[in-house]
Amino acid sequence: MKYLACGNIMSDIVIDANGVPGPLHMGGPAFFALTALRLWTKDCKLVCKTGADYDETYGSWMDLHGLSRESIRVEADNCTVHVLKYRPDGLFDWESMYGYEALGYLITPPQQIDEACEDDTKGFYFANGLDTVIWRKIDEFKTRRGVKMMWEFGGKAPDGTPETSLKMMKNVIHIADMWSINSAEAEFLFGIPRDKDEDIINEIMKLPVEMTLYRVGKRGAYAVTPSTAVFCESIDITESVDPTGCGNSSTGAAMWAHLEGYDPEMVVSIANVTAGYNAAQLGPIPHITDEIMKDAFEIASQKALKLKEGK
Repeated sequence: MKYLACGNIMSDIVIDANGVPGPLHMGGPAFFALTALRLWTKDCKLVCKTGADYDETYGSWMDLHGLSRESIRVEADNCTVHVLKYRPDGLFDWESMYGYEALGYLITPPQQIDEACEDDTKGFYFANGLDTVIWRKIDEFKTRRGVKMMWEFGGKAPDGTPETSLKMMKNVIHIADMWSINSAEAEFLFGIPRDKDEDIINEIMKLPVEMTLYRVGKRGAYAVTPSTAVFCESIDITESVDPTGCGNSSTGAAMWAHLEGYDPEMVVSIANVTAGYNAAQLGPIPHITDEIMKDAFEIASQKALKLKEGK
């Protein structure tokens, strides 16, 4: 498979800003990234550890979309389930339904990603923290296999400070070819207010990566390279219902677009179209048909053209 979505899958129950809980839905960084990849290509698969009960939910979705289960390892009774509580600012707090021990041993190790790569694999998405041992192992197999990585930034340094977190990030980011970060994370790392896009992007441009997806919440996102930054406002496909997973899905889609050779205008358009489809319902896109794939590409192409024209 050319594209891998690697990491945790997590079902969730969303409690909105008014305190109203919803039903259980499939989710998690790797699964939302998988749905994003599947919106643009059928040449993708999921790489994760999960619970035995994944079959009736995640497994059914993958079967419907013709996706392989070959790189999924069942290591527990239950899939991870989180309760997400949204705040008025659009961010959320979360709690684990089955406890944090299971979450620990369901983390996807670098060796599993290595084993999932094939001769034609171009890139993999991975939401990962700052642990240097993990990064050293990623670097080893990336170099050996010649694959590229999209890193969705996550976590803080053990001491929880932005200074140490920034230092640790800079020590490992050269291993990632692309990365994705949101405005709250950027504010924490760089010590720059999140509404100062230009100042944050100036710091991002100094980093040794080919492309950054810089996500600024409801406003949209930037595709940033060492020499340019292209902004695209959020794209609603239908009414926005649930933002859960929009960061993960837009990140996975941006990886695909960049590695397929698209320019920053198209990369950020594809990312935001994907987020629009993801937000159109609770949980993942239920059924991605060939017609939906065609429509998504057309919407992204038209938006990218407008961005190039300065509209």
